[in-house]
Amino acid sequence: MAKREFVPVLTLIALTVLCYYTSLKGEFVFDDLQVILQNPNLMNVRTFGDVLSLGAGWRQLLYFTYGLNYYWGGLDTFGYHALNVSLHALNVVLVYWIILAAIRDFGFEEKDCGRFAAVAGAAVFSVHPLFTSAVSYISGRSSVLCATFYFGAVLIFFRALAAPRRRTCFLYLLLTGVAGFLAWQAKQEAVTLPLLLAGVLFLRIEKKDWRWTALLAAVPVGLIVLARYQLASIYATVYANKVLVSAGFEKVLPPPIYYPTYLTAVVNYYFPRLIFPVRLNPDPQIAPIQHWYSPELLFSLLVLSALPWLALRFYRREPLFAVGVVALLLSPIAAYAVIPLADVVLEHRVYISGLGIAFLFGCVFHWIARNYYRARWPALCALVSVFGVMTAARNTVWANNIALWEDAEVKSPGKPRPHFNLGQAYQQAGRLPEAIREYQHALRLKPDIHAAYSNVAGIYLDQNQFERAEEILLKVTSLAPDFTEGFINLGVLYLRKQEPDRALPYLNRALAIAPEAFAAHFNKGEALKQKGDFQGAIESYKEAVYLRPDMDSFRLALGAAYSKTGDRAAAVQAFLALVDGPFGAEAVRNLGILYRDAGETDKAMEFFSQAAKMRTVFPELHHDIGILYLQKRMTKQAIEQFRITLQQQPDYGPAFLNLAVAYQMTGEAEIGKQILQAYVEQYGNTNSPYLAQAKQRLELIR
Repeated sequence: MAKREFVPVLTLIALTVLCYYTSLKGEFVFDDLQVILQNPNLMNVRTFGDVLSLGAGWRQLLYFTYGLNYYWGGLDTFGYHALNVSLHALNVVLVYWIILAAIRDFGFEEKDCGRFAAVAGAAVFSVHPLFTSAVSYISGRSSVLCATFYFGAVLIFFRALAAPRRRTCFLYLLLTGVAGFLAWQAKQEAVTLPLLLAGVLFLRIEKKDWRWTALLAAVPVGLIVLARYQLASIYATVYANKVLVSAGFEKVLPPPIYYPTYLTAVVNYYFPRLIFPVRLNPDPQIAPIQHWYSPELLFSLLVLSALPWLALRFYRREPLFAVGVVALLLSPIAAYAVIPLADVVLEHRVYISGLGIAFLFGCVFHWIARNYYRARWPALCALVSVFGVMTAARNTVWANNIALWEDAEVKSPGKPRPHFNLGQAYQQAGRLPEAIREYQHALRLKPDIHAAYSNVAGIYLDQNQFERAEEILLKVTSLAPDFTEGFINLGVLYLRKQEPDRALPYLNRALAIAPEAFAAHFNKGEALKQKGDFQGAIESYKEAVYLRPDMDSFRLALGAAYSKTGDRAAAVQAFLALVDGPFGAEAVRNLGILYRDAGETDKAMEFFSQAAKMRTVFPELHHDIGILYLQKRMTKQAIEQFRITLQQQPDYGPAFLNLAVAYQMTGEAEIGKQILQAYVEQYGNTNSPYLAQAKQRLELIR
């Protein structure tokens, strides 16, 4: 790279990093949960060989990069965002070089105005707020990574066109094919790349020769034919949209409605925001176009026809404009018109189309430089500053699910999904009244969203309103026989009521619908544990751990099941692996229980004491220590521990039962009786599974 290239390249990289620095702390949002957290192949990466194995299957290169992120940093989102920003910075530089190559190839001045046009186009691409949906969104990497090789192929193609020798030209064309193949491995929207190259070739040839242009244009057709079975399978899966439809959301629009709707959305949604990036929305509400004679559709067809006519009309006078139009129209925008998708519009899909916008802005600033030379830099700096501030603000929207869906709810108030997803985000954050409000709002818009009813029932379940939750869930499972979460929640309800025999059929039904449902496997393990089938529980816990190895609670349950089967070595290994994590105190407590049940009381007390230092409020631990003291006939100390348990958690049933036992052991049976009576009187109207034991013991005492 020549010395004069360093300043603009480094400036563009610095500008990109400055605008996207605030995105580095963002959380997993939207489809990140499915792409990363619910991907067992990715979550079980342990070695570099495991990373390489991710390169087999759908979007191999994309999942290889996710595997590298997980291998290097686990679930620390900083690394994922840093790679996204790095790829975007590289793409910005590629856009700059592509515009320069086009300027040289079309034979108008490069120095000063031409180079300024390249810098301007790349700078706008760098800070364009619309592209935050690809760069700041981890799952948006599919488009960003695809663009890296897509843009690389375009740049190499320009080099091939300028090559002085046939052998050099052939080598560049070969490299173009390699880059195009890698773009395809990142995301199949790269299928439009040959069309773009054909368009560029057509524009630059004075005497139009259709042979090479037609040959390039035929490549996508060949790719579709070669991958027809894979594409047919994808089409069937996407069109069925089974998961969302079973949850009660809209079906994919039928092709006769989807195609006019999409074409209209391209002109009415994408194009305006590529020029004036305001009212950006992570989940736009797009009205279906029911008829081909719709005025909106006719206007869109007119615009889509006028743009290529203008490109052909002015390609000699304004080649940057012509190439920009070609790069815009023959981008993945065209690819998404082929297969109907559940979401007609998602903003990250136009990231590669940004190459066309970079050319168009480059054309505008080239005109400014020619006609208002002194105003060129102030004008560019003003636009980049405005876009940069908008991009930095937009990064905060993609930082977490609450911010994302609050933004979408305001801009798509009549669409159910933003309200539902915001409700989920509030529920996960413990903001339950707000969650219920959003679920109810979603249900007012679409009364048959089964997932909303199920989640509301889950809130009631956590509040121990079992009858209310059961009524809702029984209705959900009868109306939505393919909705997995409804059956899981119903199984959990019966587990909370200590009714594993009722829980198991529903959990098995959930697994029949979705064998990869990690929550169903875990709760099936809980049901088998309640039945005393610890070996069966181990198998279910193992499957849950495989599907979600990041869930320490699953590993903790697996260790406890090992201890119940007498596999002390496996249990100790499982617990020790958790000591330094968020469930460290629970793991140390379980080690204490393990040694207590083995009769090694001194060793058990060491672990209990360690756990007490790790968590100050820990009612379960004090209850376990009380049981240890009971085993050692140290009733005074046991009573003290049980009372601490009840101070920290007044409704802890086992503490009432064992506190009564401790007083009976000291000969103070009347106090024990009073404790049991107090428990029954205070919590008699609840669903506590320990009430029956308390009543039974009172009968024995009487």
